Amino acid sequence: MEKALKAKVEYILQEFPDTRNSDIELMITIIERYYSNWIEGDEYIKLSDLHQLPREDHIKRIRAKFNSVGKYLPTEWEVAKARRINEEVWREAMKGKLF
Repeated sequence: MEKALKAKVEYILQEFPDTRNSDIELMITIIERYYSNWIEGDEYIKLSDLHQLPREDHIKRIRAKFNSVGKYLPTEWEVAKARRINEEVWREAMKGKLF
């Protein structure tokens, strides 16, 4: 499941740049896109079904690994700063990108 989840995380980070700023938004987007059959009604997941979904800390670790090699950095400086990303590295990564 790790490789499949890694590919899902990467796709979401590529296609939805706002998810780079919040691990919770990243997790929600992954669940909505890939695990929607576990969502009850408009926005509920049964506690007993949580075992079937990827954990936020696992998603966060995958995102952090991408960030550690300079990929899919946050689009907001305050988030990058909180994650202790070097400002020069972040600014260089943001050059020429429209967010």
